[in-house]
Amino acid sequence: MLFLQEKVVCLPCERHLPETDFTGWPGNPVEKVFWGRAKITGATSLYFFAKGEKIQKLMHALKYRGRKDIGIWLGKKLGIELLNSNRFRKIDYIVPVPLHPKKEYKRGYNQSEMIARGISDITGWPVSALLQRLTNTATQTRKGKYERWKNVSGKFAVKNGVSVSGKSILLIDDIITTGATLEANIHTLLGSGARDVFIATVAIA
Repeated sequence: MLFLQEKVVCLPCERHLPETDFTGWPGNPVEKVFWGRAKITGATSLYFFAKGEKIQKLMHALKYRGRKDIGIWLGKKLGIELLNSNRFRKIDYIVPVPLHPKKEYKRGYNQSEMIARGISDITGWPVSALLQRLTNTATQTRKGKYERWKNVSGKFAVKNGVSVSGKSILLIDDIITTGATLEANIHTLLGSGARDVFIATVAIA
């Protein structure tokens, strides 16, 4: 049962979501994912992801059941964490990892953009969907680390007419597993002149 102030998750359930406490921790496990692979300024994930747990059910409802409100709620939780840390500052744009237009049309929205909107509601940092996915790649589910990297490498670009030169970017995704998709986007942003790239995801597998 949800009370009026509990828009998405009941308070007892929220208290049992497995928080990582990574946001204020330099060299945390999310950042280590990218060591030797891509240059980032900082990274965090809000929750640990585990199959069968409440966080999986929330993420599934966000991606496949049209629950955009869950993404915004999770984004607000993540935004509070980011604001309470002195490691994520001077962000010029919050940038969601893009879906291919066909996939976004089928789903009706980009779940990472919903998370980004929630973060923006808390932080005031603007959201910009300035990245595009060039090809409609196969799902990453059940792929190994190398297969995931090969599936997305070189598949992203900054949209025409948009400049990220000298900008500080907060790149948003729903969940990080091997980091292959985020890595491809990081290289795209840095290759286009971004000064700093930060990473924030709702969960880490």
